[in-house]
Amino acid sequence: MSLHEYYEGYWGREAPSPLTDPLTPTRLALLRRQLGPHDRRILDAGCGPGTVVGDLGRAGYETLGFDISQRAVEIASERYPSSRFVRHSAEELPWPVEAGSHDVVVAFEVVEHLLQPRALVEGARQALRAGGHLALSTPYHGRLKNVVVSLAAFDHHFATEGDHIRFFSDGALRRLLETCGFEVEWIRHFGRFAPLWAGVFVWARKR
Repeated sequence: MSLHEYYEGYWGREAPSPLTDPLTPTRLALLRRQLGPHDRRILDAGCGPGTVVGDLGRAGYETLGFDISQRAVEIASERYPSSRFVRHSAEELPWPVEAGSHDVVVAFEVVEHLLQPRALVEGARQALRAGGHLALSTPYHGRLKNVVVSLAAFDHHFATEGDHIRFFSDGALRRLLETCGFEVEWIRHFGRFAPLWAGVFVWARKR
């Protein structure tokens, strides 16, 4: 089975549905607080059901989303018919946009699914204008949480056939971004409570 075929099945699930992520509003709120007056062109890499593109499109931003799954693109297009979506993998470079054409690239809950996470960051850097920003989120993995997971739910959390194949500490995310030409401006943890946060949100500027 190819990666593309896998994600066609992923977005065809009925239960548990990837459409129902209770932390999506939190990520969107964190993103909206960072958008400045010059952040008008926003690209969502791994857009899934199109929530970010649809929400920001309704607010007047120029948005485009892409996803490896044609089924995800169809779902997004049905939910947000006035927005633009195309099928493309975040790991396939170059991305289907002109270099330096966007102010912000969003990649929410994508990097943990990738065989080549560096490709996502390099694609974002190519797509961004000078000084543009990458907004990236992924499940949180701090030391104390990792201990709890290891003791109580290792097999479930690190399931051998699970959807997540990469697991990032804050330091690992920072190193990946910095080696690809970004400056991490801030990192926020969200969902549940310390030290068992659900997610990490990174805001990084293209150098």
